[in-house]
Amino acid sequence: MAILVATNRNIANRNRNDAGLFGDRVNSKGPSEIRLAWAERINGRWRLDLVPEPDTLRENNRPSRLIFAACRDSLDHTGRNCSLYVHGYDQKFEATLDQAHDLRERYGLAMVLFSWPSNPGGLFLDEYEKARAIARNSSTALARTLDLLARYLRDTGAEDCRTSFNMIIHSLGNLLFEEFVRARIFARRVRIFDNIVLHQADVDLEGHVDWVERVRAGRRLYITINERDKVLDLSDIINPDRLGNTVRNLTATRAVYVDFTHTPSIGTLHQLFGDGAQANADVQKFFLSALHGGRPERTGPLEYDAQSNTYAVGQR
Repeated sequence: MAILVATNRNIANRNRNDAGLFGDRVNSKGPSEIRLAWAERINGRWRLDLVPEPDTLRENNRPSRLIFAACRDSLDHTGRNCSLYVHGYDQKFEATLDQAHDLRERYGLAMVLFSWPSNPGGLFLDEYEKARAIARNSSTALARTLDLLARYLRDTGAEDCRTSFNMIIHSLGNLLFEEFVRARIFARRVRIFDNIVLHQADVDLEGHVDWVERVRAGRRLYITINERDKVLDLSDIINPDRLGNTVRNLTATRAVYVDFTHTPSIGTLHQLFGDGAQANADVQKFFLSALHGGRPERTGPLEYDAQSNTYAVGQR
């Protein structure tokens, strides 16, 4: 099954049918505008098929309705569970495809990728601040994507739906989600998910309880932590403490905090679901359960520490 892409990136070249189809700027119609495409890796190369938009939109010819209906049929046919992936900072479009592909292959999933223009260019500090601004402005595009998922995937045949829908949000991608949650218009959109994983979140630790506690519609919410995360340590230089690398003040009753700091082979890794899972079978088991709608804190190799309110993966 091909990866379904929803993106507010600009169309760089309509004549391309590879990863060069989308660029590093926001859509020319604005950061809230999304386009859909199918992406498939064939013999190591990406093939992209942009979903055309008719000149006159009607309910029965909306491309989103037709495409998500096709995705729904494929899920019914294959029996696969589905995850939405939102990537982090400084990523070219092709790299986001590669990450979604790795998630799909490693965990046996159907994938929907939300790709945002997180690589605006420039020197690090300037580029990072631009990316943060783009992330905030892209929250409406994420909301529109979630609305399509809720309307055309979960709500279609929901009563007998056996597919588990889950979402994993990496690094600075969590800033999009925070902005989206703080807008207070999210309840219907996130209720389709069994699990939401805030993975190595590059957002402020302080104040996270306020918005995390609002995410009541999904069944479970996991927050991953690695105190030695080399990427978030760099972010700490210009930001307050990051949620993804701190084990203090973890008091959101809505969240399950999962600490990988002392998990063997993790070290300073930032991408735990990829590099970390490859290095440690316990990490792989955690994400396998979480991304298939399970409860890894009950079934996986996790040990609860009441003092920090975290579940440790592997040995402390």
